[in-house]
Amino acid sequence: MVATAPKQDRRVAICEAVFELLGEVGYDRMSMDAVAARARASKATIYRGWPNKPELVMDAIEHRYGGSMEPPDTGTLRGDLHALVSTACRLADGADGAVLTGLLTAATHNAELSQVMHRCVYETKHELYETMIKRAVERGELPEGSRSELLHEVLHAMVMSRRLWQTGSMDEEFATRLVDGVLLPVLRQGC
Repeated sequence: MVATAPKQDRRVAICEAVFELLGEVGYDRMSMDAVAARARASKATIYRGWPNKPELVMDAIEHRYGGSMEPPDTGTLRGDLHALVSTACRLADGADGAVLTGLLTAATHNAELSQVMHRCVYETKHELYETMIKRAVERGELPEGSRSELLHEVLHAMVMSRRLWQTGSMDEEFATRLVDGVLLPVLRQGC
């Protein structure tokens, strides 16, 4: 049986309910039934639209952030990185950052959620990073053969680590230090 998508207004209410509950009780304690109650939807609507909780979370994330992003294009790698890092820091520093951190933590002991989070956090952004690196290579800012994987891993690790450990603000000063002190030197080494 193929799951059918709920009507758009119902979907919006359900996706918003997912984020509210994730923020309040976390992934492990959020249930499909609680989402239905919060969204004032029938349980049948929830279970028809989403086969499981990880897929429901994936849809809620895609609804919230619109799937893949357009890469910044400031004309320089440094400018593109700074725009990207600033956006990541603003997201991670807010309430949604707490939700995403909780989801990543829950994914460490839930293989199905881990796969969904990999799609959300890595696969949907892969093209963005590829485009940024390709442009930088074409402008002569990075050596031929530079790859985007390390950029993604290092950027994600630095922002999430700062979020998890709460070691300071994720302001413009942090974004600039991350770009100039970590990302640009790593990328210029020809990774």
